Amino acid sequence: MSAADVTRPKACITCAASKRNLGDWAAAATATAPGQDLSFLPSTTLIPDDVINATTLLDPFTESTEHGLQLLGSGQFFVGDTDLWFLQDESWAKQHKRQPKPPRKSTDFEMEVFIGAVREMLRSWVTDGHNGFIHEQLYKKGMCACTQDAFTTLAAYTSCTPAVKGTILQIAEDRCSALVLQGLLDAAEGSECDAQAVRMALGRTQALFTYLFILIFDGSVWARASAERQVPILRTWLVQLLSTTHKYCDECRQSLEGRLPLRRTTTAGIFDDNYYEAATELWKHWILTESVRRSQIVIEAVLNIYMCMVTGLAECTGLISFTARRGLWDAKSAVRWLELSWARTPLLASPVSAELCISQYAAEEIDEFAKAVWACAIGTEKMQCWTDKSNRSKEENQFSLV
Repeated sequence: MSAADVTRPKACITCAASKRNLGDWAAAATATAPGQDLSFLPSTTLIPDDVINATTLLDPFTESTEHGLQLLGSGQFFVGDTDLWFLQDESWAKQHKRQPKPPRKSTDFEMEVFIGAVREMLRSWVTDGHNGFIHEQLYKKGMCACTQDAFTTLAAYTSCTPAVKGTILQIAEDRCSALVLQGLLDAAEGSECDAQAVRMALGRTQALFTYLFILIFDGSVWARASAERQVPILRTWLVQLLSTTHKYCDECRQSLEGRLPLRRTTTAGIFDDNYYEAATELWKHWILTESVRRSQIVIEAVLNIYMCMVTGLAECTGLISFTARRGLWDAKSAVRWLELSWARTPLLASPVSAELCISQYAAEEIDEFAKAVWACAIGTEKMQCWTDKSNRSKEENQFSLV
């Protein structure tokens, strides 16, 4: 299908009239009511030709070709496309709900619940040093200056008393304005696409999002009005971040293919330096790119939720896939992460694939971030039913083994 044949929906007319509900996903800003069909208000933005059908789960392990790589002084290893699943072009294609499902009983997509979940994620960042979209290792070697400013502002905001809250909000607004100005200056300097460039772009985007989240959802009218003026800048930075990351992935893939020692087929000792170094390099690339993926999902969702709450409309910008398999995000070492990614499919899935995912996988297989995102997409009640069914199946299997 050509891009000229399909326009990107903004929001359904039901949603525009009610100014309340979102549809299959918050970023898509669509809503269903019993017995009603979806009608979309088109925008002039076109869906690109490479958009992946939202009903497809990206499984890089279904078809692959592996190539042997013999390393001196070690066992036989293999490297192939499946080892670089998170760097592949198709994993960065934005997914949309192209065709609405037949009318059925409507679900409250509970936008406020997701906003509360994101608020807790930000709180976890300043209390635990990481959260569902900021990896524990991402800033282990330090943050850029703008991210440090956002972090300290957030820390002060989350623990402030009513007496100083206004002061903290003023600081957040001033730092937000300064960040935007500095970001415009930095954008004119160059277009590097190495790991440092991606990390800087990600840190800048996360910093601006942190300020806007504080100002928009604090409840102050003036703070919200100030933040709204910066929303287009945040969207622009997000597009630039994805573009830089995509180029970075292309360069990484070309550099890594056929070079890294990976799949072990013979014993090479209890500890092997080649294996460890290969795992570490892959893990670092995954941490950076996965943080970009999750940040894009959170930021797009929050912005679209807010716009839908205010105007009843939100542009369907599309969402990229992220790693939904439990354990990979929380892995404490590179080798553990690599072994987990080999043991079972990493489940590179998009938020718009929530219903397909819960129909194929048990709750205990899925990452907590994925559950929070999917709850916004299909509702907490359906997610709870899925969890309960998964628990029953697990109990039945355990009982049958007794």
